[in-house]
Amino acid sequence: MMLNVTGYHINQVIFEDATIVVCHATSDELKREVLLKIVKESHRAIIENAKLINEYEIAGSVTIPGIIKPLALLRQGNGLILASEWVHGLTLRHFTRSGPLDIPVFLRISIQIARVLEQLHKANVVHMNIRPDTIVVVPSALRVHLTGLGHAVLHVPDGSPGRSMPLIEGAPPYMAPERTGLLNRMIEGSSDLYSLGVTLYEALTGRLPFEAKDPLEWAHAHLARRPIHPSELRGEIPYIIEEIILKLLEKTTDRRYQSAYGLRADLERCLQSWEQNGVCEHFDIGTLDAPLMLDVVSGSPVNQTVHVQQRHEVESSTGGYANVLELAAVMRASQAFAEEKDSYHLLHKLMQITIEAAGAERGCFVSLRGQELIVEHIADARNAQATGSFGMPLANCTEVCQNLITYVALKRTYVILDQASRVGLYADDPYVLANQPQSILGLPVFAQGDLQGILYLENNYAPYVFSADRLGVLQMLSSQISYVLKLIGYYSAPQPLKDLIPAAALTEREREVLQFMAAGMSNKEIADRLIMSAGTVKVHMRNLFAKLQVNNRVKAVAAATQLNLLQEQRIAD
Repeated sequence: MMLNVTGYHINQVIFEDATIVVCHATSDELKREVLLKIVKESHRAIIENAKLINEYEIAGSVTIPGIIKPLALLRQGNGLILASEWVHGLTLRHFTRSGPLDIPVFLRISIQIARVLEQLHKANVVHMNIRPDTIVVVPSALRVHLTGLGHAVLHVPDGSPGRSMPLIEGAPPYMAPERTGLLNRMIEGSSDLYSLGVTLYEALTGRLPFEAKDPLEWAHAHLARRPIHPSELRGEIPYIIEEIILKLLEKTTDRRYQSAYGLRADLERCLQSWEQNGVCEHFDIGTLDAPLMLDVVSGSPVNQTVHVQQRHEVESSTGGYANVLELAAVMRASQAFAEEKDSYHLLHKLMQITIEAAGAERGCFVSLRGQELIVEHIADARNAQATGSFGMPLANCTEVCQNLITYVALKRTYVILDQASRVGLYADDPYVLANQPQSILGLPVFAQGDLQGILYLENNYAPYVFSADRLGVLQMLSSQISYVLKLIGYYSAPQPLKDLIPAAALTEREREVLQFMAAGMSNKEIADRLIMSAGTVKVHMRNLFAKLQVNNRVKAVAAATQLNLLQEQRIAD
């Protein structure tokens, strides 16, 4: 792209992608260095133009030290150009490229970021885009500036949001759980603090608190996974700093820091201790924290502990980013159907996709076989392999809330529980008391008006994860799971136990193959583990099928479960 902006001399291109160019330039009129953001001709030009307008208006409306000020907004062709003041610094991402920050440097930079956010929130602005690329550090003075307010939201005096960008925009690795649209909570200043927590975690450890491949996985990680403690990645991180970062990374806003002021006070105390004693002494964090008085997006939280829906059909959710994630789940499910040849693997993939799409931590599908409820498959977001039961009567399964599932089956209605152990119908349920789940969903699955089964999901980290307006995509995915179960014969009558061979009739190799098969491994993976050819694995599997009187892997695992064959040995990690 040939860069030529009237009135400006381009000195250096700092960043360029398919939609925007960022340059260091000199203004002929102002006789000063400036930063130019130039929107390129592309399918996203309208969105990028809107972001520049948003940044120009919001950043220009506040006078806060540490906010890079816009100087002019120009039009060139169909694109806009934003000229801002130039800061002789590096983004935090470039500043940390040589390695994680030393503790005192980390504290000084973190305190300044918190101070700028504190002033920004007092001005009723939520930044919405805190990440290493929007924080500029001046190395000589360790001075900090924030940029990237194209996503920012302004709360105007009459109580309604001012100009705001759609929530579809953002950097998934740094987006707070409530930013995804999957958590039924408000967007407020603490959303910036979560993004700052991810940023500070990365600055200290050199890696993000989670790993994911796409926006759906990132959204799920923020909702349903715990980060590794920073000290496990870098042993010299003081415990109190780790505690502060983990508080910033809490899934729900009420457990997070409520204000940048409270965060800054704790960081300053850490720095003072370090400068005086060379260590960060422990203290009770959050004692000077106070709730933010800022409500930007009033997606009112669910107040009812139990919500029961009497209709069988639920409208799919609305909302920008949540819709994008739902579409990603549907596309991934379609891809699994097209690519996965093994029905068992397909079933497990569909369960994993459903768990991610819902923001759950774990879940299972319970089928209705005649008049009996059968737990067909349990999956855990933390484990890529299947974790549990196949063909187990619900009454024998202690890994789910049996009473809730039975209620859903009898009433043919969905049930959503938030903080179920505190109040509501299931506060005294033994499973709920023992496991203290934060969110539970029981969803009936129908085909031609007949109940096929129940989708059961849990999140033990965050309440308000499941909401009625997002059940449409879960119903669709659950219907696919039900279809696969029928396809592979899960609903066929089980073989009588008396006709099945005893464990002693299996060879050692056959038992090993059976264990790996139950763990969800492919023939190639089993062959690699046992150091044999895939053809030999197939021979062992044929022998297993014959002895167990089944014709596929899933039925083999179900039969082995009934005979307790899978409890005889554990697979080494």
